Amino acid sequence: MGLCLCRLLAPFISRGILMEVLKLWIKGCSIIVLDVPLLFEARMDKWTKPIVVVWVDPKTQLQRLMIRDGSMEEDAKSRINAQMSLDLKRSQADIVIDNTGSLEALHEQFQKVLTQITRPLTWTEFMLSRKGTFLALFSIFVGVAICKRSP
Repeated sequence: MGLCLCRLLAPFISRGILMEVLKLWIKGCSIIVLDVPLLFEARMDKWTKPIVVVWVDPKTQLQRLMIRDGSMEEDAKSRINAQMSLDLKRSQADIVIDNTGSLEALHEQFQKVLTQITRPLTWTEFMLSRKGTFLALFSIFVGVAICKRSP
């Protein structure tokens, strides 16, 4: 029943998230973070960049899930198995954060990721940004206006 409901709601949820991202992009947010556990399953990976996966080994994942939710081992395994494996997600990620260590190590990795994603944009990234898009549209508008004035 739960899986069926998720499949029915997923397109609406994805559309809502996309609309919120678009609003933030128009407002000028330079970084938008989406925390989407089912990013690949919902096919939202197609319009997010970079993809950061927080990875942990399966044993630790199971232990942490059982502690967090107070669930039995079989329930936790069932929930984990209903999702794409973290190893597969890791293979499709642009950036991987290893969450098997201490909280301090996790914080250090996060700071490195933050530095990496706030670096200056490449030409392609700039053209896909809000400023780049507006610059391209403005250039086209000016070019058309100049061409119309030419005899």
